[in-house]
Amino acid sequence: MRRCMAAGLLALLTAACALDAQSRLPMGAVMVAAQDRNGDGALDAAEVQAMVERAFPPATLIGGFWDGIRTGLIAAYWAHDLDQDGRLRPAELAR
Repeated sequence: MRRCMAAGLLALLTAACALDAQSRLPMGAVMVAAQDRNGDGALDAAEVQAMVERAFPPATLIGGFWDGIRTGLIAAYWAHDLDQDGRLRPAELAR
């Protein structure tokens, strides 16, 4: 299980870092650009949840442990919502 978790985290970080290296944009901007499905320039709750679920799919990674991983990651992202408006902007994610 820990290998799956590490692989998922590595996939999230690797994708963002690879885009960052190619675009020369700050990592927060790259993450928003890659995950912003509605094109509003920020990540909303549905986009953050979808991003985490793509890395740790609930259909295959079942159980309390995996539910906790997904919940913890989502909470970690929302800890960056400095103005607490329910949207994560590139500047907030870069911190």
